[in-house]
Amino acid sequence: MSFPRLTSINIKGYRPFRDFTAEVGALEVLVGANGSGKSSLFEFLKFLRDGMQGEIPPSITEGGAGQQLFHKPGPDQFSWDMLCELPPVNSISYSGELLGPIGNIKVTAEKVDLRERHGSSAAEIILNMTEAQERATTEELKQYLDQISLKRYNRLNLGTMTSPKSGFLFALREYIKGWMFYSSLAIAKEKIQRSTPVEQEPELRESCGNISSVLHYLMTEHQEIFEELQSYLRMVVPGFQELTVKARGGPGEVIAFWREKGVDVDLSLADLSDGILRLLCWMVLCLHPKPPALICVDEPDQGVHPRTLSVLAGLFQKASERTQIFLATHSSYFLTQFDLTDVAVMKKENGEVFFSKPKDSKVINSLLEDFGTDEIGYLHWSDQLETFS
Repeated sequence: MSFPRLTSINIKGYRPFRDFTAEVGALEVLVGANGSGKSSLFEFLKFLRDGMQGEIPPSITEGGAGQQLFHKPGPDQFSWDMLCELPPVNSISYSGELLGPIGNIKVTAEKVDLRERHGSSAAEIILNMTEAQERATTEELKQYLDQISLKRYNRLNLGTMTSPKSGFLFALREYIKGWMFYSSLAIAKEKIQRSTPVEQEPELRESCGNISSVLHYLMTEHQEIFEELQSYLRMVVPGFQELTVKARGGPGEVIAFWREKGVDVDLSLADLSDGILRLLCWMVLCLHPKPPALICVDEPDQGVHPRTLSVLAGLFQKASERTQIFLATHSSYFLTQFDLTDVAVMKKENGEVFFSKPKDSKVINSLLEDFGTDEIGYLHWSDQLETFS
């Protein structure tokens, strides 16, 4: 695959993750009982993303005050080791360790390991920072790193690599910085209802509050994508005719409008139901010509009519050909719209979380051969998907 992507991650000591390892593909549809770690995985990845942009808050994660963020029983510390593909490099690992307690956190170790470069199989450590040691092993990096302060225990040092002079470190930082996290329950309808400033090549914000600006960008710069979006809407929303974006509000501001049969005036996005707004947001996210480096969506099926789920699943599958996508769902029917190879199970046993792929289970494959691929919905509903994975 030509786009950057995460291939594996190990997390030790964070929330339910005592020693959690997941090998992941371009599309992962995560299922599991409440409390099985799906949201915690998204939270941890978001912690890494936020660490590329600023200091780590005293609570470690935004809004984490009062939460138990370290795995118990265990010390107040957690570590990670993630492996990613970052073209033209074949494989880069990024690891680190953070020591608590909350309110007095410290980054005690951080390392970037260039596993393969230009066909070489020899590992090359290009940045190694610990509490007792700071070392860069290439002369090009030494010159740059000498100009910045590495000992900043309240932030991730990779996040300080803000200059292209730091080479692969800058590329890795920019990749992680580009991860985006969405939730059906976090769409800011009050922002969507208002006009928004026109932006140059806007990406859909995590609140989706700038969707009118994104639609304006598609309408004016990517007409073929804008028409494709409308064709999908006509397919799944009865009575939908067309979208348009008009200048409204202050100077340089726009708002999107919706036209449907039987209504003699254009409807603003404020007039649409929550379900249609969510559907519109996810369609725009999937069709955007420059998608985020990693898209994580918590319950994209929430509040969306079942008849739209097959189309929505198809759009996520199509988007995963251009970027990496993680979806978390509790919907058995939505799950049936995906190939078994794209499904991952997270389950908690004896206080810790495990990651597994049902495609590797002989029992599940045998059941699907006997009863058809739709049986995966029943296996999920009956908890057998977790039991046999």
